[in-house]
Amino acid sequence: MRAPVDHIAAPAFPRNLAWVNSHGPQQVETGRPMLVEFWDFCRPQSIRTLAYMKAWHERYPELQVIGVHAAGFPPSQDPDEVRAAVDRLAIAYRVAIDAEYEMWNLYGNLGWSARYLFDQRGMLLHYHYGEGGYAETEEAIQE
Repeated sequence: MRAPVDHIAAPAFPRNLAWVNSHGPQQVETGRPMLVEFWDFCRPQSIRTLAYMKAWHERYPELQVIGVHAAGFPPSQDPDEVRAAVDRLAIAYRVAIDAEYEMWNLYGNLGWSARYLFDQRGMLLHYHYGEGGYAETEEAIQE
């Protein structure tokens, strides 16, 4: 969905999050658009969106693609299992492990999967909850 306003800024990542495919605390790189997806490796709908996230990461090098892993089931609450899943699923982009739902709450997120696209100013441009909406998300990325 197109964001109804253009003044919702991307929340900062909490400094205490663990990361996969990255070193240390992460912040939004200014001047570059960013796509954030909340996911859980134990949820089929999250696994089905991975092909699109991977393709966008490869196709749009200027786009910061960031996964936020928020566990919905006991097996996915173990950070080592998250790291193993990222490796097994061949995810090359950065993944934050949101063990305490800090990012989830900052975003007021509603479920898995959820995608938030921010423009180069760090303002919300587009969002989508659940599966689908891939063409709309890609069109928003291309703007």
